[in-house]
Amino acid sequence: MLDKLLEANLKLSEVMVWFGGVALIGAAFMVTVDVTLRDIFLVTLGGADEMSGYVFAISTAFAFPYAVLHRANVRIDALYIPLPPRIRSVLDLVALAGMAVFFYPMTWRIWLMLQDNIHFWTKSITPLQTPVAVPQALWFAGMLIFCATVLLVFVAALVRLLRGDLAGVHDIAGVPTLDEEMNSGDGGLPG
Repeated sequence: MLDKLLEANLKLSEVMVWFGGVALIGAAFMVTVDVTLRDIFLVTLGGADEMSGYVFAISTAFAFPYAVLHRANVRIDALYIPLPPRIRSVLDLVALAGMAVFFYPMTWRIWLMLQDNIHFWTKSITPLQTPVAVPQALWFAGMLIFCATVLLVFVAALVRLLRGDLAGVHDIAGVPTLDEEMNSGDGGLPG
């Protein structure tokens, strides 16, 4: 069951990361056009900076689940790698718990802010007058999926640890070895 959830989450995260990447390219194009128009014709599209800020926040949140599932989160591996596998497995769980301790309250605060902005239909104080609940809803959705991903990976790693499957814990939550990084071209979840 956990493996099927992980696979579904991986597919969703791949769609999200592509969406975020395309949105970032679009924002970069919009900013480039805006800067070019300002430099050459002394006119502006207006709002390119605002939109690019929204896109950056959303695409970052959309990339977080992908990063967790591909074990791309940064850790101090110089201290980690020489440790015995059981201790590394426990540290992998601690790292996931640390992410949850930081991001779960942050996501809760995003939810509270989103509720307020929906209730008051708050608009940005820019010429675009963007209803801020729209980009915040996408940002919140990305963060919510990220929090679910962290929980799912934590539970899957814990189950593997309790079974004594230390290699399985490493495959889902551990720091990739140099060989794994060099040979990972499939883009899927190992193990």
